[in-house]
Amino acid sequence: MNPMPHTNRRNTCHFPDRPSGQQPLVTPEDAESCWKKPGPAAGPFKANPGDGSTVTYYWYRFADQPSLLNADLTDAEREILQQRVEKIHRHWTKDRNYLAPPTTGKLADLDQALMVTPPAGLEVGYVPIATRQEMRTK
Repeated sequence: MNPMPHTNRRNTCHFPDRPSGQQPLVTPEDAESCWKKPGPAAGPFKANPGDGSTVTYYWYRFADQPSLLNADLTDAEREILQQRVEKIHRHWTKDRNYLAPPTTGKLADLDQALMVTPPAGLEVGYVPIATRQEMRTK
């Protein structure tokens, strides 16, 4: 099968800006789930990115975020990670480069609405974790 020329494909596809009737994307709400136990340290907070959605997020201690609770790590291994993240948070400042700039391609742009600031006291060792995304209501 021969692929369609690039110019034809572009003219025949239509992607709607917003799916109508889209259901929110949510994380489990069971009180015993890794999303709730041990659970977040702060939240909920909301961000409104440029795609027309609202993102609900909470601040979790790095080692207690759901993905690490399900990573088959021991408590001791998670605590070692926690210590390393705290060290990074304390010593890696925004005004320095930690990786060489790319020699080809272009870095991705980030929606500034998703660049969130931690609450007081959670600047070191805590990360924002999205728990819900839904279309913004007017």
